[in-house]
Amino acid sequence: MNKVKLRKTGELYIPKTLINILNIEAGDRINIFIDGKNIVLTSKEGFEKENKCTYNQKGTIHIPAEIRRFSNIETDTVFTIKFDEKEERVYLIPDLSG
Repeated sequence: MNKVKLRKTGELYIPKTLINILNIEAGDRINIFIDGKNIVLTSKEGFEKENKCTYNQKGTIHIPAEIRRFSNIETDTVFTIKFDEKEERVYLIPDLSG
């Protein structure tokens, strides 16, 4: 799976491939920040000042409202997933083609 969709509740289902790359399990905190128009997820140390979200048992994370507002992301936005294994990051690139 190389695409994910933001739900109306602001939640994003995390596919198994992302779970493996981020090396996370339920209850783990994920750093989340904006890089240009992309949302970046990482479980890597050193991002204490960034927003955080918790990976829950439903297999989702909640994208904070301030991140959604700042990046003009609306519900039902579809993201293409890009992996940066060297930096241990996942980029969520909004598909704005409509």
